Amino acid sequence: MCRSIVLLAMASSLWWSAPPGLAAGASDPLPLEIPLAAPQIAKDVQNRIYCVAQRQAHSLLAGLHPWNNDPTMRLLTESKSTEHWIRPNSGTLEGLAFLHRFGPYDEQIVGVSRSDLLTNAIIPMMRYLVTTHVTGTQQTGDGKMWGDAWQSAYWAHMLGRAAWFVWPNLPENLRDGVRRVVAHEADRIAGSQPPHQLRADTKAEENAWNSQVLSAAMLLMPQDPRASQWSASHQKWVMSSFLRPADAQNDAIVDGRPVRAQFTGANIFDDFTLENHSIVHPDYMTTTSLLLGCAPDFAMTRRPLPEAVLFNVLPVYQNLKWMLLPDGNFVYPNGQDWEVFRAPAWLLTHVLTSVWAGDPQAWQWVLRTLDTTEKMQGRSVNGAVFFPGEYFFPSTQSDLLRALGRCWLSLQLAPNISHSPQDFEGVKRWNSAAILLRRAPDAVHTVSWGARIMAQCVPRRLDRLVSPHERNGVGHIRLAGQSIPLPLSLANAQVREGTNSFAATLLVDHGAAIRATLEFRSEPDSSFRISEHLTALTNVTTAEISTGLIGILNNPHWIYESGWRRIKSDTGRIEVPSGSGRKWNLGPTRSITIDDSLRIESGEPLNAACLAASEAVRGRVTDQLVLNLLDGDRSWNAGQAISEYHVRITVHDAQKPSIHPGNR
Repeated sequence: MCRSIVLLAMASSLWWSAPPGLAAGASDPLPLEIPLAAPQIAKDVQNRIYCVAQRQAHSLLAGLHPWNNDPTMRLLTESKSTEHWIRPNSGTLEGLAFLHRFGPYDEQIVGVSRSDLLTNAIIPMMRYLVTTHVTGTQQTGDGKMWGDAWQSAYWAHMLGRAAWFVWPNLPENLRDGVRRVVAHEADRIAGSQPPHQLRADTKAEENAWNSQVLSAAMLLMPQDPRASQWSASHQKWVMSSFLRPADAQNDAIVDGRPVRAQFTGANIFDDFTLENHSIVHPDYMTTTSLLLGCAPDFAMTRRPLPEAVLFNVLPVYQNLKWMLLPDGNFVYPNGQDWEVFRAPAWLLTHVLTSVWAGDPQAWQWVLRTLDTTEKMQGRSVNGAVFFPGEYFFPSTQSDLLRALGRCWLSLQLAPNISHSPQDFEGVKRWNSAAILLRRAPDAVHTVSWGARIMAQCVPRRLDRLVSPHERNGVGHIRLAGQSIPLPLSLANAQVREGTNSFAATLLVDHGAAIRATLEFRSEPDSSFRISEHLTALTNVTTAEISTGLIGILNNPHWIYESGWRRIKSDTGRIEVPSGSGRKWNLGPTRSITIDDSLRIESGEPLNAACLAASEAVRGRVTDQLVLNLLDGDRSWNAGQAISEYHVRITVHDAQKPSIHPGNR
């Protein structure tokens, strides 16, 4: 219904085109212009995105309420000065300002008229953010003002961009207040140096988001004496974001200077991966979108885009394409400490990389990710894309709204879109990341031996089935009298890869007590083999040996899951409801099949078990299939062989979607 309304509005008139910019006075922002229509290939997708945005706005507006200190101002959260209370408001504000200014607005979907959106939401929210900033006059409810914080420049740029969209409709005193906020945060960033870090905690994302407030300052105050400094600092912070160690000797010319002359330190590895939260983290590799996100602002103001915005973007995105699954979510070779079902958040990355970086495969991921986003939103009665319990980060819903606006604008501005669909298959090795990945026809096999020791076979199907548990393929051992498992450490790794296969032999120590000799093989026939041999390193008593772990997703509301898993073994069939918290012993068994899709076979009986989760953790319910369970106190002598298993894992009924042909 929503989609048909949008198409009808688009066909009937061009009333949705952006109004002409203001006359260029000394205090005016840069005038804004957009084409009257998107390229033909993008029109349907653009309409669908706008429809999702309107419903998402409807869900967020339901939470808008007056501020206790001043009922003329409004906000979505409690009144506090830090990230989880300012960012949801600034992000929602940018998204609402986009809807007010652009597109085929439908008040029946959003729930309020365009004029009411401005009067009762945008201006009152903007006043709250201006008033409670360190340049304002009032404290938030926690007794502090926001600003001068590690991420406050990011929030200020959202405020500034929102104001730019609706500038002709803002009172002069509110314009002045927004300028003060943006200029203050921009001056702070311009007066500091970009940080850098390779291991554990990249600064790529932080540098990229800090660059954006400088772009906002140039939009709002082009005649300001500081404008040239903001421009130079913007280029510097953008350039700093995704530098590699090798770029210290890079002679390529970017924005008129050799890269080596602009090198301030590295934030990503030479293999174009990065670490954040102490793991190799695909989610943070998508933060190239923070750089590309300013491209529409340059295009709408007829300014050339700094070349630094595109620096190293495509090689980083190339890595991401190896990790994508059919529903638009990622495989996580080092585990995932955020939510698993984040495909809507990656829609912006695919759109920006398609439009501004020209990646020929990005468009197919726009299509797939948008399919998933619409299905997720279809579960909701109020229009929210993310389901309660499926996320835990407070800005999740608001970040998506503003991202949808940026998607729509980029498609409107796109000169053309290249579409050459291709699903990669083969082996990819990242030496810096210490990861091997094989995209087989029906699964993705991964093994890692660096920041995290783990291995997994993830079906390439809409129901990915396997959860990115941080101990996949390894499991844990707990000693008698201890409540937590032993830490893992790598004693040795031997890895090799071919065109359609890889093998990794890892010597992994569980504390100083037990050594696991692990072998992971991705075979040419697409099977995944795991072998484990445990040996006591010292005289030790174990309370629990739980190795050969496979995390199994079992969620009640995810669009491609049913809230049940059906497990068949030699001992019979069981049905595992989501959140049951129960334990089932499956062994001794030589065969285990989950939902007729993931099949584990062994030549010798496995002492296997299924340990069902009782609740969602980090936005998903993960049951544990353990292939080698030895519980209860057991004593072992130094040098004693404890256990051994060898399994072959295959995937059936892959359920892959067809590649979208799109509009060529």
